[in-house]
Amino acid sequence: MRIVSEEEFAARLRFVLQEFCLADIGAVTGPGRSGAIAAVYASHILHVPFIPYGQACPEKFRLLIIDTARESGRTLRKATRRYRDCDPVVIAVYEEPPRVAFWYEAPKPQFYRHEIPLLEAA
Repeated sequence: MRIVSEEEFAARLRFVLQEFCLADIGAVTGPGRSGAIAAVYASHILHVPFIPYGQACPEKFRLLIIDTARESGRTLRKATRRYRDCDPVVIAVYEEPPRVAFWYEAPKPQFYRHEIPLLEAA
């Protein structure tokens, strides 16, 4: 697993945001802790408000839903359904695999739920 530094993350986020037409984005949100971090960064870059995940979407604007990484896509699909009335643009900064961890995560082994039984059997 590779640790992504804050500098690398910020550069990658800027690169990924450039690939999308975001002119009509009015606010940004992200699911969970990592989504909140990515959303706050994106809100500063795009100069749009950050709204905490779960709050109502502002009217008249599209919503950007962002997360730091996507493995299966389940979390972002759920967020898309939650905010479907906001015509969301959905972005993941990193696609997994390969597995990445971020500078703000605790310095301990990080595992997905499906990996834990494999470790307990060893």
